[in-house]
Amino acid sequence: MARARAHSQAADRAADADLAVALEAYRDHAFRRVPSRRVTGEASALGFITETGFCAAFTAGLGVPCLREAIEGRREPPLPEHIQHDRAIIMTWNLKDALPARKAVYYGKAIAGRPSFIAPAILPAFLRLRAAPGGYTRLYARGALSHCAKLVMDALVKRGPAETMALKLASGHAQPKLRAAFDRAMKELQEKFLALKVEERYDPFTYVWDTMERRWDEAMRAARTLSPAAAALAIVRRYFEIAGYGNERAIARILAIDPALVDRAAARLARERVIVRDRRVSGMRESVAMLARFV
Repeated sequence: MARARAHSQAADRAADADLAVALEAYRDHAFRRVPSRRVTGEASALGFITETGFCAAFTAGLGVPCLREAIEGRREPPLPEHIQHDRAIIMTWNLKDALPARKAVYYGKAIAGRPSFIAPAILPAFLRLRAAPGGYTRLYARGALSHCAKLVMDALVKRGPAETMALKLASGHAQPKLRAAFDRAMKELQEKFLALKVEERYDPFTYVWDTMERRWDEAMRAARTLSPAAAALAIVRRYFEIAGYGNERAIARILAIDPALVDRAAARLARERVIVRDRRVSGMRESVAMLARFV
């Protein structure tokens, strides 16, 4: 009896280890972390972003696809000491200018506060969940927007697209000692999908900023037709289709979605037998949900 039980436990451990390998192999394929599927140029980069729906630009290891990683064609490549000579970083840097310039994708600090790309097809879902109804003035009245961010938005709404220094002057944050507060405000505006970079100028180097309402007006209108539940379901469904598995709390945190909405979306996907929930996998510290095909 003891021998049979030990044999069964060993078989379970082997199956669990095989599952962990299969899950990562799925991500390797979907995230293009294999040489045969790596991104090689602008067209394949656009195809990658369209296919995944959303991805980090430079930062691997977040549990979502990463363009730099896909260009490398390998899992979580380390950052080189001299990034200005790294082919994948240079290509990603150029793509973050070229693709958003023609509105092929959205680019901003959208995933875990890091530079990220979002495909136009799923952008309205993000906007529905993270762009507050009533705009920035209502956010500010509720105390949910900093004073510097409000002044920057006032300038953008009144004047149209503006360079960084013009916004520093308009908001009264041109002094070097106020740089940190200004940088926090610009990060805040990107995370709340209120403002975004629309151009980088190199002589001299500066950013040009505009409002989301002006730059992505069609997506903003589409967002208003979605319910929060429908928007969350679209994002969470796409996440599992691409990533294969994930911890639901981590998904909520990384994508800045209300955990209750992630829970409802996961419950819906489980009822549809798209995923199974609350599974333990060898080598993973927390339980995960995963595509039902792995069970």
